[in-house]
Amino acid sequence: MKIVEDNNGPGPSNSGRHPSQIANDIPKPDMSQAEDVTCDECGGKLFEEKLMLKKLSKFLTGSDRDSLTPIPVVACAKCSHVNEMFMPKL
Repeated sequence: MKIVEDNNGPGPSNSGRHPSQIANDIPKPDMSQAEDVTCDECGGKLFEEKLMLKKLSKFLTGSDRDSLTPIPVVACAKCSHVNEMFMPKL
């Protein structure tokens, strides 16, 4: 039996290489050049994940009950403010 490689992969230069070897070729960004994200309200630099709940009427869903949908957001750990950039686009 002959094994034939799939030609839908990353390309001929990566054939026969383990995925971890290919991942090592990806340049790593210099985090010292990255900009700190701060809270728009208090200037805090620490954030935590919170849940925003959206309630959808049973009349819109055709269900026998209203439904609640949790939506993850990132809020300031100090004052709980959610920056506009972290608000979900609904």
